[in-house]
Amino acid sequence: MNEVDNSAWAVMLILILIILLPIGWIVVVAAPEPYHVVLGEPLREAAENSGITVVSAINSTLPLPGATGGKIYTFSDENGDLITIQTQSFDSAGSRDAAIQIHNAQSLGKGKPVQDLVVVGNHLFYIKPGTSGIINKILPELQKIKSR
Repeated sequence: MNEVDNSAWAVMLILILIILLPIGWIVVVAAPEPYHVVLGEPLREAAENSGITVVSAINSTLPLPGATGGKIYTFSDENGDLITIQTQSFDSAGSRDAAIQIHNAQSLGKGKPVQDLVVVGNHLFYIKPGTSGIINKILPELQKIKSR
């Protein structure tokens, strides 16, 4: 009877590890972006460094606590593809993270469009996913700015 109990515990331990290890790995790898002020317009810089043309940039401030301003950019690539990305900067880590929580709490189709958030320091970038190659060119350049 003791051997059965030990093997049952071993199986339970293995199952727990199979479940918890991936979750732990995600928590470690997906550490939040530290808050720091990124000067200038990091999205414009990333686009220009990747050869993407800025078609327009309109000032926009979202009605969120701590929002300090942003822009709605329209970009174009060499194929004439267009994409619009909205940015917003925040005055503190708390206000930036609260905006992320508000965004993630909304249900799709109930006021929340399908979009991804990219965080760089004090900036949030609202990117509508799509098949545009523009995003694939801009994101590596944003990663370089993130690591500065």
